[in-house]
Amino acid sequence: MFEQQTVKVIIPALNEADSIGRVLAAIPRWADEVIVVDNGSTDATAELAARAGARVIAEPRRGYGRACLAGMAAIDWCDVAVFLDADYSDYPEQMARLVAPVATGRADMVIGSRTRGSAGPGSFTLPQRLGTALACRLMGLLWRRRPSDLGPFRAVRWTSLLALNMTDPTYGWTIEMQIKAARAGAGVLEAPVSYRRRIGRSKISGTVGGVIGAGAKILSTIARHACCPPPVRLAAPERLIVFTRCPLPGRAKTRLVPAIGPLAAADLQRRMAERTLVTARSVAAEGAELEVRYAGGEWRKVRRWLGAGPIFTPQCEGDLGDRMARAFADAFRSGCRKVVIVGTDCPQLTAADIRSALAALDRRDMVLGPSTDGGYWLIGMRRKAEVFAGVHWGSASVMQQTLALAEGAGLSVATGRLLADVDRPEDLQAMPPECPPPDGRPWLSVIVPALDEAGHVERAVASAGCEGAEVIVVDGGSGDGTDRLAEAAGARVIVGRVGRARQMNRGASAASGDVLLFLHADTVLPDGYAERVFDALLDPRVVGGAFRHATDRGGPAMAMLERLIHFRAKYLRLPYGDQALFVRRSAFESAGTFPDVPIAEDLAFVRRLRALGRLVILPAAAVTSARRWEKLGVLRATAVNQLIVAGCRLGVRPGRLAELYRRAWPGALLSG
Repeated sequence: MFEQQTVKVIIPALNEADSIGRVLAAIPRWADEVIVVDNGSTDATAELAARAGARVIAEPRRGYGRACLAGMAAIDWCDVAVFLDADYSDYPEQMARLVAPVATGRADMVIGSRTRGSAGPGSFTLPQRLGTALACRLMGLLWRRRPSDLGPFRAVRWTSLLALNMTDPTYGWTIEMQIKAARAGAGVLEAPVSYRRRIGRSKISGTVGGVIGAGAKILSTIARHACCPPPVRLAAPERLIVFTRCPLPGRAKTRLVPAIGPLAAADLQRRMAERTLVTARSVAAEGAELEVRYAGGEWRKVRRWLGAGPIFTPQCEGDLGDRMARAFADAFRSGCRKVVIVGTDCPQLTAADIRSALAALDRRDMVLGPSTDGGYWLIGMRRKAEVFAGVHWGSASVMQQTLALAEGAGLSVATGRLLADVDRPEDLQAMPPECPPPDGRPWLSVIVPALDEAGHVERAVASAGCEGAEVIVVDGGSGDGTDRLAEAAGARVIVGRVGRARQMNRGASAASGDVLLFLHADTVLPDGYAERVFDALLDPRVVGGAFRHATDRGGPAMAMLERLIHFRAKYLRLPYGDQALFVRRSAFESAGTFPDVPIAEDLAFVRRLRALGRLVILPAAAVTSARRWEKLGVLRATAVNQLIVAGCRLGVRPGRLAELYRRAWPGALLSG
């Protein structure tokens, strides 16, 4: 190791039996591993390299770049990779000049410059000098980075090398690396090195064809990257990864569900995830790269929920250890030097905790944030290591097992402060005031205005009954026992002045939920309606919505009517009240509640609501009684409805429209 950094050396070799032993003998002993890539030698190069202690990899396909890529593929992990020729033209004992700036964080790559150093007689031929000068001049003109040499003796930070996505299989390897590093804004330095005449005949400068071929390859590589540049981006030195799960009722915080219910548990996870992301964003704004690794949802949904900015990546299959190992590996492979993973179960987490963890990785290989349940709320590393295999996740010894694995891997470890994860009912007491625990109120309130609906109200109330939702029936003075039937079905019954708008506003004022759903007494909600509403409102831009319209009557005419209503609701964003309108309480109050008009209060309210944000139409259907259409006929009932809509648009007095509706359907519940 050099300055606590793992260093591995890659040496491409082709028929270098006369020199390989001397090269290997001159490599400093602090190099952790030397990999010799035999590129199809017909002499004893491979045998001599193995005898000298190198790991020998075979790459029978000829090409300098192919040999370098094969050497990289043989490395599981290192901090610094060194490339060195096998012909003994370089001085391996000068390797520290190249490695030191990378190991100490002053550069991503260091090129051994023969022109800045001393080149022995016959070592750096005139064609080589002219070709190198031309290539360096072109690089300066095109990318404003003018190196002095393209020397193959170089040291590169491993994560930066992986991020460059090297592809050239032959002589263009060295200049491809320097062009991509320049375009990515990598820190590149040059170190003067000595250079001597190689042992044996050069495959490039030793022949006219080799000189012409190498020159043409270098110039074509420059032209290709100038005309069709591939995207190149080095990752930020630090990456902060937030592990979270899409909050789905019944599948989020399952150990809390028996105590607070599925909706409240999912909403708690949502709030904690959003709080964690706010904290993480504040740290990322100081230079760290932010990534969200998610499970239980698809990319678009998670991005709509948490907003643009972070990298969004689905978690891989496997247990928690497998998923964290993959996240670390991907981050290091993309060029990160320090990586920290945090979960979303710790509402006490602060930006200072994350900053301290990143700072600790300047001195230690790993950092852990211990939690009171025996696990950890944060883990960070600065190099790849196996610390997850065999850990019993969910047990009270996760922290101890991880520390033991870290010790076995030779990692130095720092720890943060002890915090509490929120996984069990007893953990709720540890939640801070800024993120309070559920207070027992229902998340959703279903409000049913009713007047003489004894034949339908029980089914409506039953369809709305679910854990985490309250059902409030606002009776307008029924004389048929509607109130008793609703109460027997599980609803809370209150009395309100007759009129649908007045009754719905009365129910909203008595409701406790953060979300209000207004259900007509002759409408039945679909199975899982609460989960569907929760899912729709994960998008913070959505202020409310409704379900697809359907009736309990079949036939071609009704099917056509339902399609027309769906078109109007979905594309004009104008659902009617019998589609079970739902709305955030804050938006309901901002919209000014339902207007106290005799008819079409739902249309007026929806128009106000659209000005506040998005409305969504859920694909599941709320099924309404077809009694109006059965009494009036499909065509006549549709005509009446369209007359009401047209009258509203033309400014006809609501009283006249209400009178028209009463004549068409006597006894109907209107707004006044």
